[in-house]
Amino acid sequence: MNESLKLYQYSEKLKSELIIGMKLVKSLESLKDKEFDGGLKVVSEFFSALSVEVGIAYNSTGDDRFRQVYDIISNVDFVDVDSAMETLGRAMTIITNCAVDAYEALKKCDDK
Repeated sequence: MNESLKLYQYSEKLKSELIIGMKLVKSLESLKDKEFDGGLKVVSEFFSALSVEVGIAYNSTGDDRFRQVYDIISNVDFVDVDSAMETLGRAMTIITNCAVDAYEALKKCDDK
């Protein structure tokens, strides 16, 4: 039960942070020239910090799906916003599945 709870907590936290990151990436579409360059730097720094959070989740839970998410978000090209959003959508799917699996496991423990 403790492992499922930990998995659920990390998944929900990362899901929230990924939503914020995706909104930041989407905002790049409205920026031009130097504004875009500055925005790109901020987005890159945000995802660098998020990578650390994902690494912590992986080290704490040992769930390989966090390693997959780490690999995905570490290699996103934010210059192509549409492609970045598609790639980040894959990461979101993985994290959402982690949360659902953990929730289902916790629900089974609660039903007993």
